[in-house]
Amino acid sequence: MGVFLQFALLPGCPEAAARAAVEKAARNPQFSIDLDRCRYVASYAGTQVLLTGELGFADLAEELSQFTQNPVMLLYLCNGDFWGYDFFGGMEEDHFCTLPDYFGPISPEEKARLAGNPAALVDWFPSQEQAVLSRYLLHWSDHEVIDLEEEGYACSSDRFPYGDCWQATDFAARLGFPWPFDQVMEAAGISLPPPLPTLGEILEQGIPPISQKAVEFLERSPLLRLPQALTSEYQLALLAEPEVAELGLKGKNPREAAESVGGCCWPVKFPERDPLCQRLSIAAAFCDFWLSGAGWGWLDKATYGPVYGAYEKPADMQLLRARAALTDFTKRHRAQRDLKRLMELDPANRAVYQAEMNHWRESAWH
Repeated sequence: MGVFLQFALLPGCPEAAARAAVEKAARNPQFSIDLDRCRYVASYAGTQVLLTGELGFADLAEELSQFTQNPVMLLYLCNGDFWGYDFFGGMEEDHFCTLPDYFGPISPEEKARLAGNPAALVDWFPSQEQAVLSRYLLHWSDHEVIDLEEEGYACSSDRFPYGDCWQATDFAARLGFPWPFDQVMEAAGISLPPPLPTLGEILEQGIPPISQKAVEFLERSPLLRLPQALTSEYQLALLAEPEVAELGLKGKNPREAAESVGGCCWPVKFPERDPLCQRLSIAAAFCDFWLSGAGWGWLDKATYGPVYGAYEKPADMQLLRARAALTDFTKRHRAQRDLKRLMELDPANRAVYQAEMNHWRESAWH
């Protein structure tokens, strides 16, 4: 049995008014609301209500709005597979569902009705820009699973990615209502992941990657058993460099840090424009590696530097080892070039590099 859950956001509404509205709605036989198990949290933004009972969808959202004379967004998680919301604010209403065709084919008009309209929300909530809210309003059924995995998270500080019904709580947080009901969920046997640690905490406390697959990769890769740039020592030294320290990466979680680095880097075809971006690339690679649970190919975007060119030959062996280990098959020629450079710089470990070179050559024939 999947998760069935609904919670209401009432911007600018006092808790007492929200309680009174829920109690009135509970008298309506159309709805099934367990008043003893409902929970209320008031904040500067208004009141948030965890409503226990059967999902009420648009009818319940509209009734709560009428009783409070206040805008109401009712968010729902359905069967653990998708999420959506119904919003009523005076004459304005808006509806969204991540999988509008979950129960079968629907008309184009109904799909459009369930597409979400951030312009209808920004005047009612202490929210961010419409463009930020729009990142969450995707119909998952319009995207291949791989596309959702590549997209990852709507915003870098989110707890839940596309494809996870708990993304609804991240969306609510963007509207000014951070999720306050973890204890209630744990009491019901529903465990939510804790917030991500900061990059500084990960490095200073030696917190292992989220993915066991990444841990196993570190252990079995011959290149990564040598001193290399994914170690805490290397990363801490990098973050302590004055130009890097100014970015405040240690205080960000890995997704936020990788996003910050991306905003500092020039395109790969112009690496000589900013040598700092070559140094930052390995910080982004570390963040992606720590977070990853899939293959290593997509890490390639963060590991392009240092590069080869007329102006420079790379000499950072630790970085070259990490990059050669993380490079995927489509960039195998770069990995081979890195391995040749490592043989020049570190002849004592030539056998390790030659074995990796042979691996790439054998892979090219299969």
